[in-house]
Amino acid sequence: MWPVLEECALPSFRRYAARWGFDVRAVRLPADGTAADAAAQRAKWAKITLLRAALERYDLALWLDADVLILRDDEDVAAHLHPDAFQALVLEQVPYEHRLNPNTGVWLLRTGPAATALLDAVEAAGPQPGPWADQGAVLLALGWNRGDERYHWARPGRGTPFLEGTSWLPPGWNQPYVAGRTAAESYNSAAASYADRPTVPRPHALHFMGMTPSARIRHMRAVLSAGREPAEGV
Repeated sequence: MWPVLEECALPSFRRYAARWGFDVRAVRLPADGTAADAAAQRAKWAKITLLRAALERYDLALWLDADVLILRDDEDVAAHLHPDAFQALVLEQVPYEHRLNPNTGVWLLRTGPAATALLDAVEAAGPQPGPWADQGAVLLALGWNRGDERYHWARPGRGTPFLEGTSWLPPGWNQPYVAGRTAAESYNSAAASYADRPTVPRPHALHFMGMTPSARIRHMRAVLSAGREPAEGV
């Protein structure tokens, strides 16, 4: 993932950070992998440790996955964090899998006891089996109904106080990239599952989730070379 981050994502993070006063902290992890192999799961789990370190230094921490492009800098994401909430996430909707769940690829946290307690609960749960080592543990801490072993049929569950302290970012703040996917370059979810996911015309953050490394960097380069925000359906 480092080539994806360094070449494509990181410049977009830096532009956004300069506009809204964030510091950018990119960490090169010793473990990286593909899909849900062991190295990839370790890399995903590192998110929790890195967020905890950021919250010790800053009042707000915005996590962005390495396969996210920030396309617009005209809005401060923190404006969507309710004064009484400690975190904000986007709800991912996947009709093909009958699934609705928070996606931690874009994750805003406010420093304080609630954020610390959530990360404690996630670490206590440990990396989860299946495709979502970290996100599965976050859903567990939120009291989300996680559906089956592939998270199909995931939906709101009983909830916990952590869920009550969650704000919801507009969907354009973590929009899946849906164009031009093929079965050969997709993992975790079938390429067909992206066909009817909701999209907005001018997303702030475009997430190239569930793609092989070669496909991910190719599609990210294509969006960047277009030199404009993608049209609806991208």
